[in-house]
Amino acid sequence: MKKKGEINKIFKLLIIFISLMSCIKIFSQINSSELPININAESTGYIGDQSTLTFEKINISQGDISIYADYGESSKLDFENSIWKFEGNIEIKIENGSINSDYAYIEFKKHRIKNVKIRGVPATLSMTREGKKTQTIAKANRIDYDFEKSLVDFSGNVSIEEDGNQISSDYLVYNLDNQSIQAQSDNKGDPKVKITYTPNISRNE
Repeated sequence: MKKKGEINKIFKLLIIFISLMSCIKIFSQINSSELPININAESTGYIGDQSTLTFEKINISQGDISIYADYGESSKLDFENSIWKFEGNIEIKIENGSINSDYAYIEFKKHRIKNVKIRGVPATLSMTREGKKTQTIAKANRIDYDFEKSLVDFSGNVSIEEDGNQISSDYLVYNLDNQSIQAQSDNKGDPKVKITYTPNISRNE
């Protein structure tokens, strides 16, 4: 049986992870029918045989949320029911945080985000929790968000870190509805979750 102190350490690290997921939840609450959406790009084009709009150096913003990428394309110039793809130096800015990646796929249905797929080497999700001076940072090669299932999947060299405390695994899935976490490793000999805890975390809170 784990000692009470060890359980508290694990609990504290999981709280960090859950706080980080609030960043994803804010992103998922984008409603394209509520506020004006601004699209700026250095140039635009149209691929007729694919019915695809293309954008160079694109920036999309709505309220406090924005998406920048070197290249973007869309099935339609709206956000009611459409698919948007972004490539190169992607930065998604959201309340108290940001997401940086190499590739992003965002599907809208009825003005709301249905699916998000983010890829990077690694993709990075950063946020500053209330009352904290340092950032909480999550890294993974793949981040997939399913709005209808309320699931966020992190896979490939996953790590979440704050103040020297870290949770790492090959795969983590987080349920936004019940705040449950599942983890597993690709290698049979490795633990499902590796936890590094820095005792002085309590001094900073």
